This record gives sequence, structure tokens and C-alpha cells, in this order.
Amino acid sequence: MKTIAANLTTLFWGIVYGEVIGYIGSALVQATFTKTIAIQVAIVGAIIALVGINLFKLVMKP
Repeated sequence: MKTIAANLTTLFWGIVYGEVIGYIGSALVQATFTKTIAIQVAIVGAIIALVGINLFKLVMKP
């Protein structure tokens, strides 16, 4: 249960940070901000990060 809560927390904050970074990035390049694309990219990035972190923990177990 602890692992599920940690993964959901990481996914949530990944989405929040992805939205903020997407908004700032679209303003910097003067492009239109599309919320759905920003959320999709943030979810994929968070899932990749979670898989990487979990694999790293599995490999580094004593």
C-alpha cells in the first residue's frame, strides 16, 4: 500500500509540474498552450520516471 501511495503521489506532482512547465514553455516560445497535450506528456514522463526509479530500487536492493 505504501508503494501505491508513493507512486500516486509522484504521478500527481508530475502532472502538476508538467502543467506549470508546459504553460511557461508555451509562453516563452509564444505558442498556444494546450492543456490536454501538456497533461498527456506529463503523465508519460511521470510513468517513465516511476518505472526507472522502481527498477533502480530493485537493482540496488542488498
